[in-house]
Amino acid sequence: MTARVFLATFALLTALPALAHRQVETGDRSGAFVLCYHIVESPQDPRMEISRDTFRQQMEYLEVTGYNVIPLRHLYEYINGQRTSLPPNAVVITIDDGWRSTYTEAYPELKRRAWPFTVFIYPNIIGRTATALSWSQIKEMSENGADIQSHSLSHPFLTRRRQILLDDNAYASWLQHELLDSKHVIEKHTGQPVEFLAYPYGDYDHRLAAAVGKAGYTAALTCDFGKVVKGSDPLRMKRFVIDKKMDFAAFRHYLGATPMELAEMTPISARIPNFKSLDPRSVGMALLGMGSLLPYEYDPSTGAITLIVNNAINSLKGKVSRAVVWGRDAKTGRRVEATWTFNLPEEPLPAPQPVATTPTPVVPAAQQPATPARRATAAQIIPVSGAGAIVTHAPK
Repeated sequence: MTARVFLATFALLTALPALAHRQVETGDRSGAFVLCYHIVESPQDPRMEISRDTFRQQMEYLEVTGYNVIPLRHLYEYINGQRTSLPPNAVVITIDDGWRSTYTEAYPELKRRAWPFTVFIYPNIIGRTATALSWSQIKEMSENGADIQSHSLSHPFLTRRRQILLDDNAYASWLQHELLDSKHVIEKHTGQPVEFLAYPYGDYDHRLAAAVGKAGYTAALTCDFGKVVKGSDPLRMKRFVIDKKMDFAAFRHYLGATPMELAEMTPISARIPNFKSLDPRSVGMALLGMGSLLPYEYDPSTGAITLIVNNAINSLKGKVSRAVVWGRDAKTGRRVEATWTFNLPEEPLPAPQPVATTPTPVVPAAQQPATPARRATAAQIIPVSGAGAIVTHAPK
């Protein structure tokens, strides 16, 4: 990510107005947020397009700060009682419509992380424009972790109130065509069952939901913001729609992150003043833009946390980068979080020094992927020194 993007993000963070138009559910750890994307980078769209850098930043944030990406089916099985629990901080990734950027931009990022995701397509766009998916691309994604589901046949408003030119019989016939033909076409091309629908434009009502169920869909997703929890109506599953106007602070806020107070921040360390209120097993730290996960050392007796890094951090020299610290309130279960940007100098940082053998690092097991990049073997801590060498900005 470029320095310009980071600087713009920081400017937006400091100017973010009060967000009163959405209800953020932060106290309940059960269930999951369903993320809804449309276009990444291209084609140009006044609202639903987001940049390539924004998408990558959001995916990296989910990866390194303890979120667990799960299949949509697992969430459906959870709300209807077939699955007893979900991993903590669960999210589902969905992408609507069938734009080519799903394959060229989103798919490589998701495949690299081996994350499941659901693509809701409407067949009448596939292969019809230069910016739409082809059936061969859809087939490839379907064979490599993508769940291809229905967004109707032609993406119209499906509710009766929107189809005023049709009488009741004509509307019922037209609706069945939109729902059933979409199912059949997608199943023919992917060889997989289609059981989920995303309402076009998020437009639905009780009558439409009932018709969707009768057409053989077991679940349907809206554009209503909120968390999907046990007992949620499977034909009215909520989603978190990500649009062009959403900055990094808003993205984290809507996922339930509330502010954390920090002190003594450097690019690789910080101190949590109110550490006694946190569950020490939930505390973590990450550096965005490293391209790999790093272990960290947390002292629950002082609230001090430090990344354990090697010379790879020098790849960030001269760039504006971002650190994140998070945890969970021991009493309420609420996620708290702080992030700050910093400027690394153009010159390489001082040579690493060996990590002290004591105290033993406290690294929550839940935050340790089974990859060599997360192990502290032969790791070193880089001391930060030199007045004015590094500029940090207040946590947000």
